[in-house]
Amino acid sequence: MNYIEAVLLAIVQGLTEFLPVSSSAHLILLSDYLGSNQNLFYDVSLHLGTLLAVCFYFRQDLISIVTSIVEDKSLFKNQLSKNLIIASIPTLLLGFILIDFIDLYLRTSEVIAITTIIFGLVLFFATLKPSAKKDLDDISSFDALIIGLSQVFALIPGTSRSGVTISAGLFLGLDNKTASKFSFLLAIPTIGAIAAYQLVTVDVEYLIEYAQFNLLGITISFLIAYGTIEFFIKFINKIGFMPFIIYRIILGLILVYFLF
Repeated sequence: MNYIEAVLLAIVQGLTEFLPVSSSAHLILLSDYLGSNQNLFYDVSLHLGTLLAVCFYFRQDLISIVTSIVEDKSLFKNQLSKNLIIASIPTLLLGFILIDFIDLYLRTSEVIAITTIIFGLVLFFATLKPSAKKDLDDISSFDALIIGLSQVFALIPGTSRSGVTISAGLFLGLDNKTASKFSFLLAIPTIGAIAAYQLVTVDVEYLIEYAQFNLLGITISFLIAYGTIEFFIKFINKIGFMPFIIYRIILGLILVYFLF
């Protein structure tokens, strides 16, 4: 991997992690196109960059959650923290169980082509559901569980973690902004777990050998991801999800045309 490839991968990670278009799909497709041999620690760097971005953007929410946990001496008295824990469990459990199967059989362009279209259509139908719940406090524990179960599908490349969890939120009656905000907050434990798992499985020598790439990846993915979140949260109620749905369908059809 050279510096140009490292920059491109970091930009794509930062742009697509929080947009409903699947970051894993775009990274796999870009790596295949570039013929890039992306090392595991660079994956960790990209995840750390986007994790830092979402934590920094929602720092006030996180401070509020932590303050509530400390004052109440419980993880579950604060409704938002309880919901995030509930929603995280299904993916974390199944992710660790299925990670080898997914890496071996599902990280293919053919799978990405199919899931890109299918979950683009899921998002489309979700947008047809009238919104009734407009605040994070309106999300019940049952809603959180359903969103968490939907996130399991994001283990399949091409699905989009943000896309499928936002879709679930819309089906449950959340408005665009609330569904997106909960999805982004849910990314914190999810991406954190991914980064932690990769960190303990990587060879420490990579940390030294690829230090310059890793620092570059963290910095660029952080900056791009932060800007993406800022734009998305501010404008999603105005622009809606149709641009992303159209993009997914077109990308999926192009992949189908060339692969099948």
